[in-house]
Amino acid sequence: MFSAFTSLALLLSASPAAPAPAAPPAPSETAPSQVQPPSRIDSVDVPYPAAELAAGREADVLLRLTIDEHGVVTESEVVRSAGEAFDEAIRTASRSFRFEPARVGGEPVACQIELLHAFRLDPAASAVPPAPEAAPEPAPPPARAEAPAPPPPEEKTLETTVSGRSEAERRRQSAEAVRVVSTTRARARSVDMGQVLAAQEGVEVRRSGGLGSTIRFSLNGLTDDQIRFFLDGVPLDLSGYPFGFANVPVNLVDSIQIYRGVVPSRFGADALGGAVNLTTAPLQQGAHGAVSLQGGAFGTYRLTLGGGYRPAEHGFYTRAHLFADTTRNDYRVDVEDADDSGQVRDVTVKRFHDGYQALGGGLEAGFEQAGWADRVALRVFGSGFDKDLQHNQVMSGGPFGEARYGATSAGTQLLYEKAFTDAVRFDALAGYAWQATDFQDTSPWVYDWFGNRVRERREAGELGGDATDQTLWQQSFYGRANASWALTPTQTLRLAFAPTLSRRTGEERRLASPSDADPLSADRDILTAVTGLEYQLNAFNDALELIVFAKDYLYAARAQQLQPTGAWLSKDRDLHQLGGGAAIRLRVAEPIYVKVSYERATRLPRMDELFGNGVLVRENLDLAPETSHNVNAGLATAPLRTRLGVFRGELNGFARLAQDLIMLAGRERDWTYQNVYGARALGIEGATGWSAPGGWLHVDANATFQDIRNTSSQGTFGAFEGQRLPNRPWLLFNATARLSLRGVATAEDELSPFWTARYVHGFFRNWGGLGAAGTKETIDSQFAQAAGVGYKVRLNGFSLGLSTELDNLTDARLFDFFGVQRPGRSGWLKATVEY
Repeated sequence: MFSAFTSLALLLSASPAAPAPAAPPAPSETAPSQVQPPSRIDSVDVPYPAAELAAGREADVLLRLTIDEHGVVTESEVVRSAGEAFDEAIRTASRSFRFEPARVGGEPVACQIELLHAFRLDPAASAVPPAPEAAPEPAPPPARAEAPAPPPPEEKTLETTVSGRSEAERRRQSAEAVRVVSTTRARARSVDMGQVLAAQEGVEVRRSGGLGSTIRFSLNGLTDDQIRFFLDGVPLDLSGYPFGFANVPVNLVDSIQIYRGVVPSRFGADALGGAVNLTTAPLQQGAHGAVSLQGGAFGTYRLTLGGGYRPAEHGFYTRAHLFADTTRNDYRVDVEDADDSGQVRDVTVKRFHDGYQALGGGLEAGFEQAGWADRVALRVFGSGFDKDLQHNQVMSGGPFGEARYGATSAGTQLLYEKAFTDAVRFDALAGYAWQATDFQDTSPWVYDWFGNRVRERREAGELGGDATDQTLWQQSFYGRANASWALTPTQTLRLAFAPTLSRRTGEERRLASPSDADPLSADRDILTAVTGLEYQLNAFNDALELIVFAKDYLYAARAQQLQPTGAWLSKDRDLHQLGGGAAIRLRVAEPIYVKVSYERATRLPRMDELFGNGVLVRENLDLAPETSHNVNAGLATAPLRTRLGVFRGELNGFARLAQDLIMLAGRERDWTYQNVYGARALGIEGATGWSAPGGWLHVDANATFQDIRNTSSQGTFGAFEGQRLPNRPWLLFNATARLSLRGVATAEDELSPFWTARYVHGFFRNWGGLGAAGTKETIDSQFAQAAGVGYKVRLNGFSLGLSTELDNLTDARLFDFFGVQRPGRSGWLKATVEY
């Protein structure tokens, strides 16, 4: 979809189907800021369907045409149907329409128009001629009347949306260090959000199992909470998805914005290495909805429902969504297990205690263009999940047969937007989120990898240590306000302010003694406030774009730590810190441009890092904030359209020089987040792609090389100075190929076979300096492939899709997240319906 650069409501008088060619205006007639809509210059006839003509039927069909900068129709979509015969007649003919392209400041640009085509019969042609007054002889029997010839049909251009580039391409060519990924194709596949992101350059996504398992995200060498996730600009964990981005249904997301290293001030975020913003689709006029159902290996089923109603462009609207997931995750893994004689042997078994269930939904209602507000909306949401715990972080030792954890969340948000003048805009958001996290480890039994109870323990608790039955409660109050002021047509000033207050407490129901103090019962608070001021300049007819920004960070943590004596020790921390940066984009030669960006970034410790996650990660109240100098430099090309197809490419280099880097470290059950005194990541990434003429074949590939090393000469990891950080891949490669075969069975269908591949080079699980060469813990190189085929057809305003997919084609042994084995070959089937 093309975003609106300028919208023109054009109610034009009726024009014949084959208008005479119109000469384009002279360049001197078009002011630099003037927007000129496209005009049709072809002589293509739209045939009247014979059956409808004979039956005397008339109809109106509304099309949405996408027109490129050469005036060629690249897409034709029926927005309002009048039946298959009428729809097919105009849609087929419209593909041959040619236009004088839309222009902005005299420059031809791509655009979308809504075209209303009216099929009308000629009343005069259908009238029976009068009989003569007299006849010399009896008249012969009247001949059967022929169907009247239709008059020239009417066409009206209802709305023209002119855009120099698509929204994704506009952001990509801005000064921001961002990549925009459309989920249009992913929504038709059996992939989750983690797989979509993992296919992008500079990104690695790793998890400790199948659907619902712990997931780890890395962007340009920085990992986990160092990268902030948002849903429509609101922190993801405060939007109903506190259990990870990979569990957000792909079908509820329209596009993904990946900000590398430099995060715009409008997010009000303290991210260290970047941000990912998931955006939902804009609500269309009328009633619209979609449903998808996916099923496949390991007892996995995923259901997504979404819909909305917007009766008019102004006034009330509402939309809602629902998702439900369930899986057994009983795929096969290779482990060591003792036989009847006690000898340890290698066996292949099914996971027996790794199930996952999730349910969630949300509702939004609001008003648009209400006079006192451009938009005001109230959102409510709720979600929850339950997850079996099969083993520890590194899949070592025996399995767990009864340990489990889960979370429930709910919240609300109030959004307000208003443009007070053409130059001054304001938006604000206030919200509340509540979350409860449960963890139970009370089983007295020891299990083997076949799911059998081997013996009874002396003390309950499978994870080691004492039995646990606990709940953590967390409340968050947050806000965000953004104001922008267009100083001149080429200069904009923006101010953002985002405070957040989070409070946590808990209860342990299995204390060693009723008289013992509960270490979870202490109130623990974190208050943060991020303020950003940003200035943007566009100069030399958009050849140069410059963004300069400053950020202010306030941080206050209040906590109490239980001492061995039973007394409480206050562990408070306050911080005030400044940061900032700049980004520049320069067009050096059409279509090539360069981008350079820098940020002195700060990230404040999160709740789970300071206070533990209530499951396998313990508290560390001495954590310090992270800081980093982030640099990006890149060379890219706008989509290059040639007779051989469309070419695209991008090459980026990056550097991350971090201090007090926070990383997860430990063994068995004793895992904590710790500060590395210093670390640096250097890397290069590139992406290239080609689409064949006519769009029947698309090929894309990307690669990432990153060198992430410890620069600490003192502290906990001082002995490993100069070594690569453990358990982090350093060479990644992705490739995809897709066919697009249209008109296979009907004029409104598409068959899309596809293939994807991912290569991860081998790496150390621990510090490279530990152990002899033959005893180092390593993860071998991995190459995984997937293939499938999708089919989509439009029928009477409905879009029906069906896809089948085979993951891990070669059944390769794949490992992630400290050596946890991933699923092998698996098959999936997904059906979607949209209207």
